[in-house]
Amino acid sequence: MNALTPEVQAILAGLDPASTDFTTARTLPAAVYTSEEFYAFEKEAIFAREWLCLGHIDQVANPGDFFTIQVGDEPLIVARGEDGELRVMSAICQHRGYPITVDGEKGTAKQFRCAYHYWAYGLDGQLVAAPEMTQTCPIAELRAETRLPRLKVEIWHGMIFANMDPGAEPLAPTLAKLEPEMAAYNVGDLKIVKTMEYKNQPWNWKGMHENALEPYHTSFVHMGYHDIAPASMAEFVEWDDSDGQVMHPTNYRWIDAGFNPTGRAVLPILPGLSEQRRTRVMFASVLPTVFFAFTPDQVFYFLITPETANTMTLRMGWLFPESSIKAPGFEWAFQMQNDVNEAINEQDIYSNTRMQQGQRSRYANRGRYSWQEGTLPQMNRWLTLRYMRYAALLDSRYADLVADLVDAVGPGTR
Repeated sequence: MNALTPEVQAILAGLDPASTDFTTARTLPAAVYTSEEFYAFEKEAIFAREWLCLGHIDQVANPGDFFTIQVGDEPLIVARGEDGELRVMSAICQHRGYPITVDGEKGTAKQFRCAYHYWAYGLDGQLVAAPEMTQTCPIAELRAETRLPRLKVEIWHGMIFANMDPGAEPLAPTLAKLEPEMAAYNVGDLKIVKTMEYKNQPWNWKGMHENALEPYHTSFVHMGYHDIAPASMAEFVEWDDSDGQVMHPTNYRWIDAGFNPTGRAVLPILPGLSEQRRTRVMFASVLPTVFFAFTPDQVFYFLITPETANTMTLRMGWLFPESSIKAPGFEWAFQMQNDVNEAINEQDIYSNTRMQQGQRSRYANRGRYSWQEGTLPQMNRWLTLRYMRYAALLDSRYADLVADLVDAVGPGTR
C-alpha cells in the first residue's frame, strides 16, 4: 500500500478513543475487523514490520527438518540447515513467483523444488538447480544471484520469531514482563505433544486474540469448564508503550487446579514452579501471531495467522517436559484434559463466528469495557500506535497524531 485510501483514513480517524484505559475506552470500530481495505493496510502496518511467531524449535530439531506456514499473502519455510542454523525463508520461487511449498507441509528434506519448472533450492535457500537455463547464462552465475528471500530470525525461549523488516529492532527487550514466565516454565526445552489446525475460521485475527485475552466471557461461555478460574479472580498487569506483550493472570480457587472434569491437574506439575504460579493460569499474547497459556502442568499456544479480513487460521500446540511425557498414564491424562480443551475451543469457535457476524451489522456499536476486559484497551493501544506510525510514513500529517497519542496517554496504561 503506497497511499491511504479514504476508507482507511476514516477508520484511522476513529481509533484514538480506543487507546486509553478500560474506564474510558471504547471498543474498536467494527470496520477494523471487516474491511478488506483496512486489512490491506494492516498487512503492511503490522505483519510486514512486527515479529511473527511461527512455531517452536521442537518442530525443527534436526538438520533437514522443516515446516511451512502462511501468514497472509506470504508463504514461509522454516528449515534447519545442514550447518544447524535455523532459517526462515519466503517460499516464492525466484524464477516466476510460483509457491514452492504448500501451507502446513512438514518433514525432512534436502532441498525444496518448485513444481512448475523444477527450480530447486537448498535448505539455506540458495538455488541449486534450474533445468534448461544454460542457454540463458551459466548455471554457476544463476546460482550465485538466486536465493529465496530470508527473514530476520530471533529464537526466544524456544519460540521461532521472524520479521520481514530487515531493520527491525530486537524482540526480546520488548518482552521483559513475559520473560520470567517463559523462563519459569522452561519453554525452550519443552516438547510438542500435539498440534491441531483450523483453517478458514470465519473471524478476524484480532478477534481471536481478544477472545483469548479477556476473562470476562469465561464465566458465561465456559461455565462449568472454567469455574476453577473465575473471571472475578482475574488480575491485570500494568502496560506501557514499550511492551510487546499483553498479559494477565487469573487465580485458581485452589493450588494445582486443572481444566478437566476433576478440577485438579492430572498431569505432572512442571518442575520448579513457585507456589504463586501453581495457583494461577497466566495468559499472554505477543501480537500479532501468538497467544500463550501457562498452567501448572503444561504450556499451550495458539498461532494466529490472517487469511483475509474476515478469515484466519488457528494452529494450536501443547508443550510438556520430557519427564511428563514419560510419566505413567500420560496419554490417558492428556486425552482427558484434551477432551475439555476441545469443548472449550468449540464454544470459542461459535462465539468468535457470531461476533464477526455482528461486526458486519450497521448497528455494531463502540461499547464500553468491563474491568474484566482490561487487556483489550492495552491491545488496542498496541495496534493504534503501529497503525498511526505506518500511516505517518505514507502521510506526514499523521506524525503529529502519533505524537499527540503518546502525549495523551503516556506509559503505565492499565
